[in-house]
Amino acid sequence: MLAEGWRLNADIAYLPWTDFKGRDYHLLRPKTMFDEQRGNGGGGVQIEGVLSYFLTQNISVGVGGRYWAMWTKKDSDALCSSSGCVGEPRILAKYSMERWGTFFQASYKLD
Repeated sequence: MLAEGWRLNADIAYLPWTDFKGRDYHLLRPKTMFDEQRGNGGGGVQIEGVLSYFLTQNISVGVGGRYWAMWTKKDSDALCSSSGCVGEPRILAKYSMERWGTFFQASYKLD
């Protein structure tokens, strides 16, 4: 509790391993083609914080934020064409993703 009626929560999670598979579609071209990207290894993290205010002993409202990030190792990823992956990867790459957002919440605690 920060002060009378106020609470701050924070959570952190670490991902020790990630596995990624994605396709890059180009549907506005005359021929529909895709390239497939794959990777594994790497890691990730998720961080969340919530500031809540207790209206009563059982009812609270709050606002929070969340951040996600995931990445692969740069030496373990393959770029495959629409004809598939044959033999060794053609291009080594590193893939990453970051997302963040805010949210509002309300909760009711049962006695």
